[in-house]
Amino acid sequence: MKHNQLLVASVLTLLATACGSSDSNDSGSETSGKDNTPVVSSFGPYSTGTSADSKFVYFDLDTQTELTLTAEQAAENKEWDIAFKRTGVYLNTHADNTVGMYFTGNNADFFDADGKAIVDSFVSATAETELADYTSVTADAVPADDMFKQDETKNILDGFYDYDPVNHVASASADKYFIVQSDGIFSKFRVSDFVKTDARGLSSVTFTLANQGASDDSFEAESTLTVDAVAACASYSGLYVDFDLKQMVSSTDAWDLYMPCTGNNDQVGYEMHIADDATAIQDFGNNYAAIDTAALRYYYFQPDEYHVKAFDDQVWYQYNLQGGHKLWSQYGVYLIKTASATYKLQITGYYNADLESGNYSFRADAL
Repeated sequence: MKHNQLLVASVLTLLATACGSSDSNDSGSETSGKDNTPVVSSFGPYSTGTSADSKFVYFDLDTQTELTLTAEQAAENKEWDIAFKRTGVYLNTHADNTVGMYFTGNNADFFDADGKAIVDSFVSATAETELADYTSVTADAVPADDMFKQDETKNILDGFYDYDPVNHVASASADKYFIVQSDGIFSKFRVSDFVKTDARGLSSVTFTLANQGASDDSFEAESTLTVDAVAACASYSGLYVDFDLKQMVSSTDAWDLYMPCTGNNDQVGYEMHIADDATAIQDFGNNYAAIDTAALRYYYFQPDEYHVKAFDDQVWYQYNLQGGHKLWSQYGVYLIKTASATYKLQITGYYNADLESGNYSFRADAL
């Protein structure tokens, strides 16, 4: 037993001597001590053009490279993960790479108790002062998958009906208004009623609508229009409505709203669209008694299908804090989940050396 104790002591002494040796050439090995310096990869600036001539910048986080793609190519491409275009940040929605975003909330101290931006915090912040926020985010910060938000493509007229998943019953959302801009006229309407043929579709639809012409300063009094969907499908293979005329029309007329027929072509389904040259907004709170044409750009009218960005809920910047229409980064740290990994990302700049806007710089590293 005494010899065994001496042997153990000798081995421990040798191990201690080896661990304390400064002669090791393998500085990155586990035995010589791991380098714990955080990895920080910086990119940019990447130009997204001017407000008059903007363009997308597509970036692959896996390879840490910019991809040169047209918008049409990008729609079919699964390699890019995140894209930038002026103030907008976009995530890929490809079926094989549906990218998600989660905001860590690292910069809460940039805002006061009422959620108002603290100007001095934004103005004094730099990429260097906010580096610690970035490096402090580790894999431990990655939440459950359902906490990540994705970009979505939506239909502007979604919401014209309600569905009860318990009783499997659909009903008209009679209190939800839409305003359509088409051919110089604004039409405020709601689907006030419909008749269900069966679970698949509708045999008639009742619209309640009011128009505001180009020279009008408010919407007229509401009127109703009930359209026979069965007759529409039989005659025109779809339900087409001209809001100006307030009547059903054919597919070759100047229609504003369209509802496609179901598979049997005998009724319309729970689907509604506006014309390609029309735009619309949702006025679910019935807030607009008129459209102020002088401020039209601030209503944010959308086409039939529009893109909802995950970053819109957690905007990366503050605007016009000191005048001059300048953008200030919040230096927020976002987690970007791709099909292959989760990355952290921090936008560190929107201007190049010549102070030209639309030039993104950012940090991004895999967790």
